[in-house]
Amino acid sequence: MSEQEFRERTVSKYRIHFQHVYSLHEFAQQAIVNFKGFSQNAYHAALTLIFPKAYKSFDAIRRLCEIASCEDAAVILRSLLSLLAMTRWISLDPGKRGKRYLAWYWVAMHSDAQHFKDRVPPEWTPVIQRHYNRIKGQFEYQDARGRTRMPMQWYQPDVRTLRDIFIEAGLEKHYEEAYKPLSGIEHSDATAYLPMLMSMEGTQNERRLEIQSDLNAPDYLRNSFQYFGDIFRICNKTNHLADASELDQIITKGKEFYEADMRSRGLPPY
Repeated sequence: MSEQEFRERTVSKYRIHFQHVYSLHEFAQQAIVNFKGFSQNAYHAALTLIFPKAYKSFDAIRRLCEIASCEDAAVILRSLLSLLAMTRWISLDPGKRGKRYLAWYWVAMHSDAQHFKDRVPPEWTPVIQRHYNRIKGQFEYQDARGRTRMPMQWYQPDVRTLRDIFIEAGLEKHYEEAYKPLSGIEHSDATAYLPMLMSMEGTQNERRLEIQSDLNAPDYLRNSFQYFGDIFRICNKTNHLADASELDQIITKGKEFYEADMRSRGLPPY
């Protein structure tokens, strides 16, 4: 069987799951083509960077599910869920967090300039230092001993961990039931191989792994639709990427199908 034939078989097997993903993808693609603005303010600029990143992840998950490379799709799905949590969390305090989200670029550049001096052109150093001096006050804080500290992550010390961001963004259930299991796949725990083991083909003399298992394809398609749809809505409120009512119709129609599909399999929708 050729790759194209395999792809067509997988898409046919989960036809409606793919259909809603294709509809949202096509709508988002046109939004990206039409969008011309960039930076009215820091929050606007942050969303302008976030949206295409989310779109590319959404597209990659769909492509990987088409060829049943679901373990790789899971890694990108985890990244997309993390981006959703981050986008929601930034939107709760857009003025402050939008600035910090972008300003962290110079903190990262400053760190690279110090640790990888042989890779950073000398003429960049004063530019990086100037920008770092300009923005570092947004991040520096006093520890318990009164010492000035620079946090390890851009969202600290407002919150300590990524889990805290999920909680404040109203996504604690997604953290426990989606992010943590997907992390097992990302870190190559034994759970990463469950679909290949559960779908093993056996004969009297041998057992053969189902390497191209599509067991998780419908769930990953559903979740990627949900995560990207939520990011799209948040970005669209500020950046006006597309017609909001048409976007809502596409997302609502898709969510209704995916929720009904979960119920039909005895799973509680979320």
